[in-house]
Amino acid sequence: MPTVLFVCTGNICRSPFAERYARRLADSADLQGWNFASAGAGALVGSSMDRQMAKELVDLGGDPEGFRARSLTRDVINDADLIVAMETFHRSVVLDDFPALVRRTFTLGQLARIARDYPAQVKGSELLGQIGAFRHRARDEDNIRDPYRRSPEVAHEVALEIAGLLDELIPRLGD
Repeated sequence: MPTVLFVCTGNICRSPFAERYARRLADSADLQGWNFASAGAGALVGSSMDRQMAKELVDLGGDPEGFRARSLTRDVINDADLIVAMETFHRSVVLDDFPALVRRTFTLGQLARIARDYPAQVKGSELLGQIGAFRHRARDEDNIRDPYRRSPEVAHEVALEIAGLLDELIPRLGD
């Protein structure tokens, strides 16, 4: 079963939101055979999801229950078929140690931007293969800002941004 790994800093805001929201989308679209996970480059190991982001997830139909933050480790990275970072910094953390993963490591904004270049009928392994065949440059404008210890309004904006990008991407994972 292919795994999409979402990566952020503490693994309590953006990446767990993306993991759980992607899972909700996949379930509602009856997208079988995909696993969604997350980890943090500076994880607050064992922590539950940030309260504001958990509220945003629930408001969008997701479930934060039982989530626990974990570190981005070699084993976690090796288990992933697609690595989706929230910022170019997180992407660099992965690629500094695993440069061979350049064709399957993207920022969320970068992945969505590139996927838009392909017709809607290009999906699943074909889409990921075509995207991975080129070394697309990550851009700072593709970053998802960190809502940690920010206002509820910022959490709401970040949640909607992540949800919007995943609404585009997750349905295209199915062949």
